[in-house]
Amino acid sequence: IADDVVCTHGATVSDLSEEELFYLRSRGLDRTTSRNLLMYAFVEEIGASVDETIAGGFEDKKGLRSRIIQRLENLVPEGEKSLVGGEFQSV
Repeated sequence: IADDVVCTHGATVSDLSEEELFYLRSRGLDRTTSRNLLMYAFVEEIGASVDETIAGGFEDKKGLRSRIIQRLENLVPEGEKSLVGGEFQSV
């Protein structure tokens, strides 16, 4: 057994892109629809790389796509952003 193995992992977390939201809203979509469209696109990108039996459809409540959407709906802010302490934050 090798004891000299080194692994590193990284992740990034960010809010939805204001530029993407602005683009969709400037074409007549409301904030909620724009937000949901971006979330579903993100989930579809993940789902496309996973076997369909695991990913399932959006209607399959036990499928990976549905579980990710449910989780994102609880994490992604729904409100507008405002300047708080020198940084933009969802309110």
